[in-house]
Amino acid sequence: MWANARPAIYAVLGLFAAACGPAKPAESPGSAAPTVAVAEAEPSGEPVGPDVTSPGDQFELSIGGKVYSVADGKPFEVQIGGERFEATIRSKQVLQYQANGISFRYPKEMTLEEERSTGVTSITVEAADSTFLMIQIYSVDVDPATLSQSLVEGIEKEMRSRGGQFHPGSGTTATRRLRGENVEGTRLEFTLAKESMRTEIYVLRKGKLTISVLIQRSDDDAIMAERRFKVITDSLR
Repeated sequence: MWANARPAIYAVLGLFAAACGPAKPAESPGSAAPTVAVAEAEPSGEPVGPDVTSPGDQFELSIGGKVYSVADGKPFEVQIGGERFEATIRSKQVLQYQANGISFRYPKEMTLEEERSTGVTSITVEAADSTFLMIQIYSVDVDPATLSQSLVEGIEKEMRSRGGQFHPGSGTTATRRLRGENVEGTRLEFTLAKESMRTEIYVLRKGKLTISVLIQRSDDDAIMAERRFKVITDSLR
Protein backbone atom coordinates (compact mmCIF):
# COMPACT_ATOMS: atom_id res chain seq x y z
CA MET A 1 0.00 0.00 0.00
CA TRP A 2 1.14 3.58 -0.72
CA ALA A 3 1.44 4.35 3.03
CA ASN A 4 4.48 2.07 3.15
CA ALA A 5 6.43 4.68 1.16
CA ARG A 6 5.98 7.49 3.66
CA PRO A 7 8.08 6.02 6.51
CA ALA A 8 10.90 5.66 3.99
CA ILE A 9 10.62 9.31 2.98
CA TYR A 10 10.60 10.45 6.61
CA ALA A 11 13.58 8.25 7.38
CA VAL A 12 15.68 9.73 4.57
CA LEU A 13 14.73 13.37 5.08
CA GLY A 14 15.11 13.02 8.82
CA LEU A 15 18.75 12.09 8.35
CA PHE A 16 19.48 15.34 6.54
CA ALA A 17 17.62 17.41 9.12
CA ALA A 18 19.46 15.68 11.96
CA ALA A 19 22.80 16.30 10.27
CA CYS A 20 22.22 20.04 10.51
CA GLY A 21 21.83 20.04 14.29
CA PRO A 22 19.86 18.65 17.25
CA ALA A 23 16.09 18.73 17.04
CA LYS A 24 14.14 21.33 18.99
CA PRO A 25 10.41 21.93 19.54
CA ALA A 26 8.55 23.56 16.70
CA GLU A 27 7.48 26.41 18.98
CA SER A 28 9.19 28.10 21.86
CA PRO A 29 8.27 31.13 24.00
CA GLY A 30 8.51 34.24 21.92
CA SER A 31 8.75 32.39 18.59
CA ALA A 32 6.37 33.41 15.84
CA ALA A 33 3.84 30.85 14.71
CA PRO A 34 3.42 30.32 10.97
CA THR A 35 0.60 32.17 9.30
CA VAL A 36 -2.05 29.80 7.98
CA ALA A 37 -5.05 31.64 6.59
CA VAL A 38 -7.55 31.66 3.77
CA ALA A 39 -5.91 32.54 0.50
CA GLU A 40 -8.44 35.14 -0.53
CA ALA A 41 -9.88 38.21 1.15
CA GLU A 42 -12.51 37.59 3.79
CA PRO A 43 -16.18 38.36 3.00
CA SER A 44 -17.00 42.07 3.19
CA GLY A 45 -19.63 41.64 5.89
CA GLU A 46 -22.76 41.82 3.75
CA PRO A 47 -25.86 40.38 5.49
CA VAL A 48 -26.35 36.68 4.79
CA GLY A 49 -28.85 33.93 5.38
CA PRO A 50 -32.57 33.27 5.22
CA ASP A 51 -34.48 33.78 8.47
CA VAL A 52 -35.23 30.05 8.69
CA THR A 53 -33.29 26.97 9.57
CA SER A 54 -33.26 24.14 7.04
CA PRO A 55 -31.48 20.77 6.88
CA GLY A 56 -27.83 21.27 5.97
CA ASP A 57 -27.52 24.81 7.36
CA GLN A 58 -23.96 25.24 8.62
CA PHE A 59 -23.61 28.93 9.50
CA GLU A 60 -25.48 31.36 11.71
CA LEU A 61 -25.22 35.14 11.53
CA SER A 62 -26.93 37.75 13.70
CA ILE A 63 -27.75 41.12 12.10
CA GLY A 64 -29.84 43.79 13.76
CA GLY A 65 -31.20 41.35 16.28
CA LYS A 66 -32.25 38.82 13.64
CA VAL A 67 -30.57 35.44 13.27
CA TYR A 68 -29.91 34.15 9.76
CA SER A 69 -29.09 30.50 9.00
CA VAL A 70 -27.45 29.49 5.75
CA ALA A 71 -25.94 26.40 4.14
CA ASP A 72 -22.61 26.39 2.37
CA GLY A 73 -23.13 27.27 -1.31
CA LYS A 74 -26.91 27.72 -0.95
CA PRO A 75 -28.39 31.00 -2.35
CA PHE A 76 -30.48 33.05 0.09
CA GLU A 77 -32.28 36.38 0.36
CA VAL A 78 -32.13 39.10 2.99
CA GLN A 79 -34.08 42.34 3.19
CA ILE A 80 -32.18 45.57 3.86
CA GLY A 81 -33.83 49.00 3.85
CA GLY A 82 -36.89 47.69 2.05
CA GLU A 83 -34.85 46.02 -0.69
CA ARG A 84 -34.26 42.31 -1.10
CA PHE A 85 -30.84 40.93 -2.04
CA GLU A 86 -29.71 37.45 -3.07
CA ALA A 87 -26.32 36.20 -1.97
CA THR A 88 -24.35 33.01 -1.37
CA ILE A 89 -21.81 32.12 1.27
CA ARG A 90 -19.14 29.51 0.47
CA SER A 91 -16.37 27.91 2.49
CA LYS A 92 -12.86 28.70 1.31
CA GLN A 93 -11.38 25.83 -0.67
CA VAL A 94 -7.76 26.99 -0.53
CA LEU A 95 -5.63 27.91 2.50
CA GLN A 96 -2.31 29.70 2.63
CA TYR A 97 0.94 29.07 4.49
CA GLN A 98 3.36 31.94 5.06
CA ALA A 99 6.40 31.59 7.33
CA ASN A 100 10.10 30.74 7.35
CA GLY A 101 10.80 32.80 4.25
CA ILE A 102 8.28 31.09 1.94
CA SER A 103 4.58 31.11 1.15
CA PHE A 104 2.24 28.84 -0.81
CA ARG A 105 -1.41 27.87 -1.14
CA TYR A 106 -2.77 24.38 -0.55
CA PRO A 107 -6.21 22.70 -0.83
CA LYS A 108 -8.16 22.79 2.41
CA GLU A 109 -8.70 19.01 2.41
CA MET A 110 -4.96 18.54 2.92
CA THR A 111 -3.28 18.53 6.33
CA LEU A 112 -0.25 20.73 7.00
CA GLU A 113 2.35 20.01 9.68
CA GLU A 114 5.59 21.79 10.49
CA GLU A 115 8.68 20.52 12.29
CA ARG A 116 11.80 22.52 13.08
CA SER A 117 15.36 21.42 13.73
CA THR A 118 18.43 23.60 14.01
CA GLY A 119 19.04 24.91 10.50
CA VAL A 120 16.12 23.04 8.89
CA THR A 121 12.35 23.49 8.81
CA SER A 122 10.22 20.69 7.35
CA ILE A 123 6.68 21.41 6.13
CA THR A 124 4.53 18.42 5.21
CA VAL A 125 1.26 18.76 3.28
CA GLU A 126 -0.66 15.54 2.70
CA ALA A 127 -4.11 14.16 1.94
CA ALA A 128 -5.88 11.00 3.07
CA ASP A 129 -4.85 9.25 -0.14
CA SER A 130 -1.28 9.08 -1.50
CA THR A 131 -0.93 12.83 -2.16
CA PHE A 132 2.20 13.87 -0.25
CA LEU A 133 4.46 16.92 -0.51
CA MET A 134 7.30 17.99 1.78
CA ILE A 135 9.21 21.25 1.66
CA GLN A 136 12.46 21.52 3.61
CA ILE A 137 14.01 24.93 4.19
CA TYR A 138 17.73 24.94 4.98
CA SER A 139 18.99 28.11 6.62
CA VAL A 140 22.48 26.58 6.97
CA ASP A 141 24.99 26.45 4.12
CA VAL A 142 24.02 23.52 1.86
CA ASP A 143 25.16 22.96 -1.71
CA PRO A 144 22.00 22.44 -3.83
CA ALA A 145 23.59 19.96 -6.24
CA THR A 146 25.05 17.87 -3.43
CA LEU A 147 21.77 17.91 -1.51
CA SER A 148 19.78 16.88 -4.58
CA GLN A 149 22.09 13.96 -5.31
CA SER A 150 22.07 12.85 -1.68
CA LEU A 151 18.27 12.94 -1.51
CA VAL A 152 17.87 10.92 -4.71
CA GLU A 153 20.42 8.32 -3.66
CA GLY A 154 19.04 8.15 -0.11
CA ILE A 155 15.46 7.63 -1.25
CA GLU A 156 16.47 4.98 -3.78
CA LYS A 157 18.45 3.10 -1.14
CA GLU A 158 15.67 3.31 1.45
CA MET A 159 12.96 2.19 -0.98
CA ARG A 160 15.05 -0.78 -2.13
CA SER A 161 15.63 -1.79 1.48
CA ARG A 162 11.86 -1.91 1.92
CA GLY A 163 11.35 -4.10 -1.14
CA GLY A 164 10.77 -1.38 -3.72
CA GLN A 165 11.39 -2.27 -7.37
CA PHE A 166 12.42 0.66 -9.57
CA HIS A 167 11.01 0.92 -13.08
CA PRO A 168 13.14 1.16 -16.23
CA GLY A 169 13.88 4.83 -16.89
CA SER A 170 13.51 5.87 -13.26
CA GLY A 171 15.88 8.69 -12.38
CA THR A 172 15.11 10.85 -15.42
CA THR A 173 14.57 14.61 -15.38
CA ALA A 174 11.27 16.08 -14.21
CA THR A 175 10.12 19.70 -14.47
CA ARG A 176 7.80 21.69 -12.22
CA ARG A 177 6.97 25.37 -11.98
CA LEU A 178 8.35 26.54 -8.63
CA ARG A 179 8.73 30.13 -7.46
CA GLY A 180 7.45 31.36 -10.82
CA GLU A 181 9.97 29.52 -13.00
CA ASN A 182 10.46 26.07 -14.48
CA VAL A 183 12.77 24.02 -12.25
CA GLU A 184 14.36 20.71 -13.18
CA GLY A 185 14.48 17.85 -10.72
CA THR A 186 14.64 14.07 -10.64
CA ARG A 187 11.74 11.65 -11.10
CA LEU A 188 11.83 8.26 -9.37
CA GLU A 189 9.30 5.59 -10.37
CA PHE A 190 8.97 2.34 -8.48
CA THR A 191 6.60 -0.32 -7.16
CA LEU A 192 6.29 -0.82 -3.43
CA ALA A 193 3.86 -3.27 -1.82
CA LYS A 194 2.22 -3.79 -5.25
CA GLU A 195 1.55 -0.05 -5.57
CA SER A 196 3.08 1.93 -8.44
CA MET A 197 4.54 5.17 -7.07
CA ARG A 198 6.19 8.34 -8.33
CA THR A 199 8.50 10.60 -6.33
CA GLU A 200 9.98 13.89 -7.58
CA ILE A 201 12.85 15.77 -5.92
CA TYR A 202 13.68 19.43 -6.56
CA VAL A 203 16.30 21.64 -4.90
CA LEU A 204 16.55 25.39 -5.47
CA ARG A 205 17.92 28.53 -3.90
CA LYS A 206 16.05 31.50 -2.46
CA GLY A 207 18.52 34.13 -1.32
CA LYS A 208 20.52 32.54 1.51
CA LEU A 209 18.05 29.67 1.84
CA THR A 210 18.22 26.29 0.14
CA ILE A 211 14.80 24.73 -0.45
CA SER A 212 14.07 21.11 -1.28
CA VAL A 213 10.65 20.06 -2.56
CA LEU A 214 9.69 16.39 -2.50
CA ILE A 215 6.48 15.27 -4.21
CA GLN A 216 5.02 11.77 -4.02
CA ARG A 217 1.84 10.00 -5.14
CA SER A 218 0.62 6.65 -6.41
CA ASP A 219 -0.44 6.15 -10.02
CA ASP A 220 -3.96 5.32 -8.84
CA ASP A 221 -4.34 8.83 -7.38
CA ALA A 222 -2.51 10.63 -10.18
CA ILE A 223 -5.33 12.89 -11.42
CA MET A 224 -6.41 14.25 -8.04
CA ALA A 225 -2.85 14.41 -6.71
CA GLU A 226 -1.56 16.39 -9.67
CA ARG A 227 -4.35 18.94 -9.26
CA ARG A 228 -3.37 19.41 -5.62
CA PHE A 229 0.34 19.61 -6.40
CA LYS A 230 -0.29 22.31 -9.00
CA VAL A 231 -2.05 24.53 -6.43
CA ILE A 232 1.00 24.29 -4.16
CA THR A 233 3.86 24.43 -6.66
CA ASP A 234 2.37 27.21 -8.81
CA SER A 235 1.90 29.42 -5.74
CA LEU A 236 5.22 28.66 -4.00
CA ARG A 237 7.16 31.86 -3.42
